[in-house]
Amino acid sequence: MRLLACQTTIPATRNRLDQRDHLDALAGRLRTAASQQRPQLIVLPELSSQEYGEQAFEAMDELDDDLQGPVTAHYCALARELRCPIAFGVARRSRRADGSLWRHISQVVVDAEGQLAGAYDKLHCAQFGASAEAAHFSPGERLVTLDIAGWRVGFMICYDLRFGELAARYRRLGVDLMIHPVAFTRDFSFTSWHSFVITRAMENQCYWLSLNRAGNGWGHSLLCPPLVTPEASPEVLGEEEALVSWQLERDTLERARKRLPLAGDRRQDIDRLATGPLPSPTVTTASQ
Repeated sequence: MRLLACQTTIPATRNRLDQRDHLDALAGRLRTAASQQRPQLIVLPELSSQEYGEQAFEAMDELDDDLQGPVTAHYCALARELRCPIAFGVARRSRRADGSLWRHISQVVVDAEGQLAGAYDKLHCAQFGASAEAAHFSPGERLVTLDIAGWRVGFMICYDLRFGELAARYRRLGVDLMIHPVAFTRDFSFTSWHSFVITRAMENQCYWLSLNRAGNGWGHSLLCPPLVTPEASPEVLGEEEALVSWQLERDTLERARKRLPLAGDRRQDIDRLATGPLPSPTVTTASQ
């Protein structure tokens, strides 16, 4: 699979006009990159349709989208024009049966025909450090997998990475590639971000794209292979904007799973094992 990973600069967006200008400018850069690199999937960062931060979150009435609004329509048209699926970030608006308004941090996928293919809502809203997500967004309630170009693709967003049980569930769903858009700035969590990505990719034996926005204090997106060795290391970007083509190989995935046979060696009874400081004095043998 050929990925076009877009670590892109995202300007201040406080209203719909700011947002439209940003989307139009970014579309021009995507057209140029796609014409040169012929990707099978274009990926954008977390909340790529707007600025990330408290001021933009306060202006959400001007920036969100219900999957039938201007942001989704923009990317449906662009995907159809480029004949390539696009995964983009947006603040998704929805209403519950009681009429209450909910917003989610979502990664939306439109297919090469410009049709809505899926929307993953971030399961864990960050509420530490400078993050203010929990005050403005609600957590999602479902996992999303899609088959794209013959690959099973799963989705999680930023803080979701910290919860290993979520990645393990995706492994059981047969995921080959995890798309992990993020908005990591230089707080204390930035230091351990790459370590978590490498661990999640290797323990679940899949490719892992962790894609940040560009700019001072952002950046450093990475693509991690399913097995890190001296010959195969994660590829890491700098802070500047970069629209990078990465080729994923099915053979690399299969060799990694065969070389380190975790699927066959994994214990399925861990939750049922006894606990205690010493083994039982009773010895059970096969002949008893």
